[in-house]
Amino acid sequence: MKKKIGIIGGGISGTALGYNLSLYDDADVTIYEKDRIGCGTTSKSAGTVCLFDDSLNNRYWDVRLYGFETYMKMEREEKGSAGFDKTGTLVCALSEKDERRIKTGIALARAAGYTGEYITDKERIKAILPMLNTDAIIGAGYTKDDGYFDGTMISNNFAAKMTANGGKIITGVRVTAINAEGGTAKSVTTDAGDTEAYDVIVDCTGPWSRFTGAMLDLDVPIWHTKAEAFFLAPAENLDYIFPVLKFPAFYALRAGNNIFICKSHLSMDLDNPMHAGQWDPDKLPERGGTDDYFIEFLYEQMEKDVPGLVDAGLSSSWLSYRAETRDFLPIIGETPIKNYLLATGYGGNGVIEAPAVSRDLAKYIMRGESTLLIEEWAFSRLWKK
Repeated sequence: MKKKIGIIGGGISGTALGYNLSLYDDADVTIYEKDRIGCGTTSKSAGTVCLFDDSLNNRYWDVRLYGFETYMKMEREEKGSAGFDKTGTLVCALSEKDERRIKTGIALARAAGYTGEYITDKERIKAILPMLNTDAIIGAGYTKDDGYFDGTMISNNFAAKMTANGGKIITGVRVTAINAEGGTAKSVTTDAGDTEAYDVIVDCTGPWSRFTGAMLDLDVPIWHTKAEAFFLAPAENLDYIFPVLKFPAFYALRAGNNIFICKSHLSMDLDNPMHAGQWDPDKLPERGGTDDYFIEFLYEQMEKDVPGLVDAGLSSSWLSYRAETRDFLPIIGETPIKNYLLATGYGGNGVIEAPAVSRDLAKYIMRGESTLLIEEWAFSRLWKK
């Protein structure tokens, strides 16, 4: 008899999980997506899966590698299917702590067969990115092998693979209720008036998970941080490959003729109402909605670190919300409501972490096998505090 799993959310988290579950012959999987596959916050992701930076502790480096290699496999199967732009990455160190972390990441990348070097020659660093001011940095890690991906394309790729394996996707339908009996989630009801019973219901709604959890009177402990992205039109002609640029407080990458720049999610202060709160993602504007504070902050950073962008014009901007926990790690697996599981709280790391998390969560759902990620990223670490 097949196990019925209902997934709420058709972004990268939900589609990656749906695909991994569809690999099991005894899984019957359905994804509910209120809009289109790969829209919402997934569509506004920068898509960086850097081989070494500060976005994810080196303790979980295998998670980063698995994500990167999953998308590269997609690209080998069909070029462009993951939207890969191989720009390389330059990660700048401002302290000895940064330097140690970057060097460890480089060693891990090289052990996996990728290139990576730590550069202290500032002329060499400027040769990679001429508009950079190297005065404040002590060195930089550099690889030519990575870059960034397209979260929407990846989500649709996972969705296509899932449906080819017999999974079902329902789009344009909103889940309006998760129905429980005796502390156990039993079924979902949609705005189409349908109610369907499931053995397991998984919330993959990211910033919406506070609202989804509330359907079961469950307080999902996430905050929304502002992913305020600005697209700058450089004054100078970029006749070189602009790498993904990582500083502790911000990152930048080339987007067509513009430069995309955003504040790092790890630099957000969850106690600062300018940075974080608990807001309704459905009220986000499609474009704009950004705060003067953030563009002023980023221009200050650019004036100091990337003066070549100071004279760039602001082409456009948009605001998204990242779903963050207090320790900036996701919430995976069981909750106090039986058969209601979470795969949420990825913050700025959804593209990096979703493949490994979904692999492990599918195994847990279908075979009851736990893993390091299931144990260390469990809901219980937050609700017991």
